[in-house]
Amino acid sequence: MKLTRRILALPTLILICATAVFAQSDYTKWEFFGGYSALQFDNIGGDSGNANVDDILSGRNTLRGFELAVNRNFHKYVGVKFDYSLHLREDEFSLPAASGTIDSTIQNFLGGIQIKNNTEDGPRFKPFAHALFGVAVQKVDVDSPQLVSLFGINDFHVNETSFAMAFGGGVDIKLNNRIDVRAGQIDWNIISRGDQQTGILVIPGTRQDNLRLSIGIVIH
Repeated sequence: MKLTRRILALPTLILICATAVFAQSDYTKWEFFGGYSALQFDNIGGDSGNANVDDILSGRNTLRGFELAVNRNFHKYVGVKFDYSLHLREDEFSLPAASGTIDSTIQNFLGGIQIKNNTEDGPRFKPFAHALFGVAVQKVDVDSPQLVSLFGINDFHVNETSFAMAFGGGVDIKLNNRIDVRAGQIDWNIISRGDQQTGILVIPGTRQDNLRLSIGIVIH
């Protein structure tokens, strides 16, 4: 009889302990961010051996798109973060020998640690910082009726997956217990790009130092 009582009392004890543990959890567990993003993108040109290619692909450009992020907090100040961003741009070029368009796409797939005050009764202004690591996928398409005379090839398409990092942070402004406004986020987005080959052309690998700016809404 005593053994039966002890067995029946065990689930009650576990429930009480679990309730006590969750009662002490005064910080948000999940955080979701979505918003507009702009990427000040370093050039992908280099010493390819073709002056026209180097001229067209040189220079920094601003690509526009969006950023999405999910954060799982395991401490009131620390969380694990997954971050995805997509940036696009279309440019026109005109040379004495040819003209056409350049379509550029950059995707970042990153994960790492975020530091932030995640307490439910935290301050209205919540600065944060993160360190993220992963890969970047770059796609560049050049379309021109004079591709053969311009580059010596009839198709210019580059698709490269490279190691990438993002170090930065920003500030969120609390609207209510579930929604914050990400007033600003800035990241140093480093991409270690390898050699990119299209046809007989090889664009040498390089390190790209990009600047990513984002704003949006945080739900938690």
